[in-house]
Amino acid sequence: EAESEEYARRFTSLQSRLVVEITEEEGMDSSALEIKRNTLGLQGNFALDDYGSGYSNEKNLIDLSPAYIKVDISIIRDIDKSQDKQQIVSNIVDYAHARSMQLIAEGIENDAELRKVIDLGVDLLQGFYLSRPAAVPAPLAQPALDTIRRIHTRNSSAG
Repeated sequence: EAESEEYARRFTSLQSRLVVEITEEEGMDSSALEIKRNTLGLQGNFALDDYGSGYSNEKNLIDLSPAYIKVDISIIRDIDKSQDKQQIVSNIVDYAHARSMQLIAEGIENDAELRKVIDLGVDLLQGFYLSRPAAVPAPLAQPALDTIRRIHTRNSSAG
């Protein structure tokens, strides 16, 4: 409680931009979740990490009601080759978008995965194919940027 109050006092101006990620290791301990909710106040948001990994499931999604859902790398890996994985992502896209939540595809490692998750309606992208992790983010890798531009151009001219 005291830590939450101290945080709110010192970082009030940052609270609207804060996203607290609930990770697979943390689970959904109700007391820990309540502390995080209090730290966020009325302005911050939650992200549910590792969705689809087995631990981050529908119950956690409903209990947390996050602003962001990070689809686990195990679902994104080879999604272009798996109808089952595509159906899972399509279902969660429908659920999330109906509730003003955004989906993040974790672990994109090639062009085919990138194209497929964009076609399925994922909102945000993460993975080595786009850029390697760094203290100062690097620009998007040119092949990924080219693919995103082509898809954007195609979708703009179609709609």
